[in-house]
Amino acid sequence: MTAERKNKIPFSEKLGYGIGALSYGIPFQLLSGCFVFYSTAVLHISGTLAGTILSLSIIWDALTDPVMGYVSDHTNKNILFGRRLFYVLIGAIGIAVSNYFLWSIDASLPNVEKAVLLGVLLLLVKTFSTVLTTPYLALGAELSSDYIERTSVQSFRTAFFFLGFMFPTVVGMGIFFRSTPVYQNGQLNPAAYSGLGMTASLIILVSAAICIFLTYKKGRIPTASKKQKSPFINLFRETADALKCGDFRNVSLSLLFINMAMGIVGAVGMHVFTYTFGFSSGQIAVVFGALFVMALAGQPVWVAVVKKFEKRDILNACLYINIAISLLFVLCVTVNSWIADHYLAVLPLSMLIGISMGGSIALPYAMISDTIDKDAYFTGTRKEGVFYGCATFMYKVSQALSVLFVGALLDIIGFDSDLMQTRSVYLKLGMILPVGFLVCFTLALFFAKKYTLDRESVAKYQENMSDKEE
Repeated sequence: MTAERKNKIPFSEKLGYGIGALSYGIPFQLLSGCFVFYSTAVLHISGTLAGTILSLSIIWDALTDPVMGYVSDHTNKNILFGRRLFYVLIGAIGIAVSNYFLWSIDASLPNVEKAVLLGVLLLLVKTFSTVLTTPYLALGAELSSDYIERTSVQSFRTAFFFLGFMFPTVVGMGIFFRSTPVYQNGQLNPAAYSGLGMTASLIILVSAAICIFLTYKKGRIPTASKKQKSPFINLFRETADALKCGDFRNVSLSLLFINMAMGIVGAVGMHVFTYTFGFSSGQIAVVFGALFVMALAGQPVWVAVVKKFEKRDILNACLYINIAISLLFVLCVTVNSWIADHYLAVLPLSMLIGISMGGSIALPYAMISDTIDKDAYFTGTRKEGVFYGCATFMYKVSQALSVLFVGALLDIIGFDSDLMQTRSVYLKLGMILPVGFLVCFTLALFFAKKYTLDRESVAKYQENMSDKEE
């Protein structure tokens, strides 16, 4: 029997693992896509303050990721549901409760009270997000050691992660943000966010439960590492070991800038399509829906392509496509008045970047699993939790920087949701997206090109590791 067949995992297990991505994908996209708009246009808090609150919460979230990875690595496998899924359960419950209250803040409260509530509730959401996400990602690396199967596992996760993205943009725009006699622009209706938050929290709980039910197998989860005499010192040592791995460092930095681009579109995308292009909620739902549908549809394609080409080469190709589309989007912004009357003209760009972004997100996570094999060969210890904790740390730092950057830019260009803006302000607002994309995707490509692992080298590390264990 080939190694591939030995490490092939059931469809139901991959499906269950993928569904688990909804439990953090939905609240992530709610925050990325709606928080700045919700804070500035609905609660009437300044863009700088909203960006600062969100950025500080993300930094806190990021700093706790390596710690959470280390904790899950060293948790006894006999704990309820195992050392990874136990934290998925706790995290999902915490996110669901704090997420509901976050989107139910009374818009009539004084600004100081609203800012405090935003900060506290956001901190809770981010803390429980760390508790859930890092062990969940580490679980994905443990499901299979096969080079291709790892991409398949991550394609399921990416597919449902993008489904989570669709929730606030497509479902929110199509159902909750419909216009009313009082609010012609449904995105400005405070009551819509409460219903959206409650629905999201219910889905978070259900998706986490399905993930636990379909992936729970004690025998599949490795025994935790032995307890260390100095856990804090050991945490820093293992984190340093992970960052010493050049391939891990490069693919993680590439992923950092890819996700920074996602953070920019999440933070200002609704502003751009609402104000620069003048799209209705239904039109925004169509544009984003096309993007996410193509990202989902492209996942089986990337798995098939990995069977013939190297992951690193495919990732580079995706990034080149992203850069080209960013240049075309500059043109769209310059003719925003025409685009406002012909919104379907942006669909081809939306669909194409959906396919390429699907690969840009799925492939790096599969590549990180391969770098863990390399590290294990040299150190003799597998540290999935620490590796993915470091990766999510860098990812969340990118989110903090992108949101802080966007929040400050909204104030710099003179954006005010209560006033009629000039054409110049709308154009500057629109340019935040493509310029940010160009910078982020170019830097992501720079680091992706430094990644060296291929299927042959990964197989060599795995084989030599097996010889050592024997």
